[in-house]
Amino acid sequence: MPFLYLISCRMFEDELVHIFEEEDENTRFVLIENENTEGIEKKLNEVSIEYEKTSIEDLPSTVVRNVENSGNFVVILHLLEFALDGEPQLLKEKVYKSIEKNGELFDGILVFYGLCGNVLGSLEKDFAYLEIPVNILKDANGEIVDDCICAAFENRGAYVEAVKGEKRGEGTYFLTPMQAANWREMLVLAKLTPDPNDNEMIKLVFEYSGYKNVAKVNTGLCYEKDFDRTVDEFASLFGFEKLSFAGSTKVTDSSYASIKKKIIQNGQDNI
Repeated sequence: MPFLYLISCRMFEDELVHIFEEEDENTRFVLIENENTEGIEKKLNEVSIEYEKTSIEDLPSTVVRNVENSGNFVVILHLLEFALDGEPQLLKEKVYKSIEKNGELFDGILVFYGLCGNVLGSLEKDFAYLEIPVNILKDANGEIVDDCICAAFENRGAYVEAVKGEKRGEGTYFLTPMQAANWREMLVLAKLTPDPNDNEMIKLVFEYSGYKNVAKVNTGLCYEKDFDRTVDEFASLFGFEKLSFAGSTKVTDSSYASIKKKIIQNGQDNI
């Protein structure tokens, strides 16, 4: 029975639920329960996706127990906290330690992060010694995405064009559904403000930094029900012009499909 280990930022909750919804009945899902899983559990329950829960301490025994359920593809999801997004070196340390500690339990590992401050660019090479597929999010051209916003576009080139935009010289703040739902916390992590509720201070920081627009990146996912309203409120609050971009789940979907295919093929080759 093949096992896939997913290590992901909470920012990819929606993309993960979407992937799980598209899976068939032969796939089992296991969630490593921690302080980051409340949001995704709510969404999984809302769309009636069955999943098992375990702790990081019980992970080895969970894998052993699931081996007995022959014929299934098992996905074990380990969600990491938002706070790591603002500390690239700490993020790298956490991701690398998770793989070093648990990697040998699995047939493949997919990391739902991008370059994130250029600290994860060599991840695949660094873990080649495990002799299993260890992948990070890439676009169709094989380029590692920059971050979660970049991953919400079809490819890195589309993201670069969106950042440059027609309003050259004007800063644009991008919001995916999950970014919108957590924008106050993300501003603190980005060190734009120490107080997420001080709107006047945040507005001054935005003005000083040259931000004049907010871009809604519509990925087509609707697990965050208040996306449109939140973007409208954000624009009104800071006097931003609203821009809109057609997002995509192609990066996350294809990265998942690719490693699953590799794992299954490797299993067949070893029979």
